[in-house]
Amino acid sequence: MLAADEIPALTLDQRNAWLQRIGIDAAPPPTLASLNTLIAAHLTHIPFENLDALVGRRVAIDLPSVFEKLVHQGRGGYCFELNTLFCAGLKALGFTAVPLAARVRWNVPDATPTGLSHMLLRVEVAHESQIADVGFGGPTPDRALPLSLPVEETALYRLLPTPPGLVTGTGFHAYDLAVRDPEFAGDDGNGTPGADVPNATNATNATNPTDAWRVMYRFDLTPQPQIDFVARNWYVSTHPDSLFTQALMVARADASGARLSLGNGNLTERAPDGSVRKTVLASADAVIDVLAERFGIRLDDALRQALALRLPAVMAAHQPPVSPDSP
Repeated sequence: MLAADEIPALTLDQRNAWLQRIGIDAAPPPTLASLNTLIAAHLTHIPFENLDALVGRRVAIDLPSVFEKLVHQGRGGYCFELNTLFCAGLKALGFTAVPLAARVRWNVPDATPTGLSHMLLRVEVAHESQIADVGFGGPTPDRALPLSLPVEETALYRLLPTPPGLVTGTGFHAYDLAVRDPEFAGDDGNGTPGADVPNATNATNATNPTDAWRVMYRFDLTPQPQIDFVARNWYVSTHPDSLFTQALMVARADASGARLSLGNGNLTERAPDGSVRKTVLASADAVIDVLAERFGIRLDDALRQALALRLPAVMAAHQPPVSPDSP
């Protein structure tokens, strides 16, 4: 891959500012334990959000733009932004990280094709390959997943070989990232579209009904040059059929381990014990307050005004509720 196609490492000053942004005091060594700590910290401190695309602002995914927005401006972002920053930060800490691309399958019927609209990372740690992702607005592993090592039977997430008949394109070593089916566990899962899913539906996609695994996304191990994400990002952030231009989607973990998600005016709080609290927000002002107070998104006056103008139509248009997060 050409050097110009790779995500560069953060500089020393940028690395320190990034670590401070995610609540880590000192640079950790490039170990698996550190990688898991970094993933959990990123999910807690930098939310998934699509505010710019929703109000018609340009979304840039070059590293300087991403760093300015997510670190200096106190904003969140979606996969191309979040995982670009995470990749650059990992490299600055001595990890080897390579971007990969995925086709989102969360709540998408088997017969419906999807594009390579999601970015994730392959990270090398102690001579083992791990999958890391801090940019999926739906169900999200809070630690790395090994490509070749077995996982615990009780694990909530796992990597499964993609069934041969479902492999798309010419990629090699295709995988499905899957989560235990919340319906199988007695949870309705909200029945709502996941992140990075244009035109998602409420269909269940189970890799194996017996084991009750649902596919989040499908990917292979082909390294992805940064230029290819530019075109994908343009579609996601500007196309009128993209969910990112039609609906508000925000998600983050909080310090207690609870998962917060906001789909238009519908706030879901899922505690570590699985209990769920849902709140319907009645106005655009209430949504804006939750974005700032519960999700920690720094909103300047211009963005507040843009959201106040855009949200009433968005909230009225989406019934039943749309949420970026099912678990």
